[in-house]
Amino acid sequence: MLYIFLVIRAFVPKLNLDDTFEQKNEIAKAVEEELEKTLIVDIEPDEHVKRAMNEINAKLLTKYIAAARLRMAATEKAEAEKILQIKRAEGEAESKYLSGLGIARQQQAIVDETIQH
Repeated sequence: MLYIFLVIRAFVPKLNLDDTFEQKNEIAKAVEEELEKTLIVDIEPDEHVKRAMNEINAKLLTKYIAAARLRMAATEKAEAEKILQIKRAEGEAESKYLSGLGIARQQQAIVDETIQH
């Protein structure tokens, strides 16, 4: 507010009283142009606002961490299930191989016994 007052005070003394009222739109444009040029460099929110913003950020961070942990847990669970399926398939393949090997030995024994008699 003070800045606006200073801009007006810098512009108005250049005009006489009648011109000041006639050129109010020009004065408003000058104030607007000066405001557009002005950079806002330091905003200091109220302590309650800061606390509320910190609480919101903390909640968002907590949610983000929880979601990341759930994603990691889901990935680890899927990887464990994949390993279990692979191990089951390997075990089943080994079982069938050994079963086939046993049957082959039985058949060979029958053939050997038949040849001996």
